[in-house]
Amino acid sequence: HLQVLLTKAVEKRLMSDRPIGCLLSGGLDSSIIAALLSKHQTINTYSIGFENSPDLLAARKVAKHIKSNHHEVIITQQEALAAIPDVIYAIESYDITTVRASVPMYLLCKYIKKNSPDTVIFSGEGSDELLCGYLYFHLAKDGKTAFDESRRLISDMYLYDVLRADRSTASNGLELRVPFLDKDFVHFCMTLEGMYRKPFKNFEKFYLRRTFQDLLPDEIAWRRKDGMSDGISRKEKPWYSIIQDFAQKKNFTEKLPPSFPQPHTTEALYYYLEFK
Repeated sequence: HLQVLLTKAVEKRLMSDRPIGCLLSGGLDSSIIAALLSKHQTINTYSIGFENSPDLLAARKVAKHIKSNHHEVIITQQEALAAIPDVIYAIESYDITTVRASVPMYLLCKYIKKNSPDTVIFSGEGSDELLCGYLYFHLAKDGKTAFDESRRLISDMYLYDVLRADRSTASNGLELRVPFLDKDFVHFCMTLEGMYRKPFKNFEKFYLRRTFQDLLPDEIAWRRKDGMSDGISRKEKPWYSIIQDFAQKKNFTEKLPPSFPQPHTTEALYYYLEFK
């Protein structure tokens, strides 16, 4: 069912008067979507990151495997930091993890708009919420706990990942298509008990990996989850650490309001002040 429904979800979104491209981080979800698309046509794939970041290296392997026309956008720390005010304006949010992840996606979409005729853009959003793909799901004590948390994430997606993806693309004049959020695929996933969605054999999204492993290189099909904001950088100096160091140097005199819903950090204050 996973294979049939996701394949149909991709196929029904192929109708377009404009060229089609696909965001490709080299993670499991975007790699599956790109591989399914490449069965129908040669596609342009796009990845972004700091030089030699894990995402760039992984996406390169996937692109070679599926024979896509691959485009890499290599950014510097300064370029990423300089984009934060524009990103906050575009996404209308000061949520910490959303801002972090939105910066690379926004810059990648900006590149596509400027340098490519591709207007319809596929991505892998939605899989982690539906199929318990985040690393903290390894801590779920049982299937019901995983199921309930998945349902909570899905109900809140419009505040976080869906917001990020929609605003990052739309603010750059692109149209986003997300097969994992196809109605039939979502409805099927929500019929699965949590025990089939929570991590299994130490792998998150085990059954999704097994379903599509023949389409991908083994090291991609079984690659451990990386957040977008971490995958674009390197472990010795991750993106979140770069932002935190940058925010610390600003010497703010203002403070966050006591009712602020997130951790009261300098990074959070920086985003909040930019949002105001």
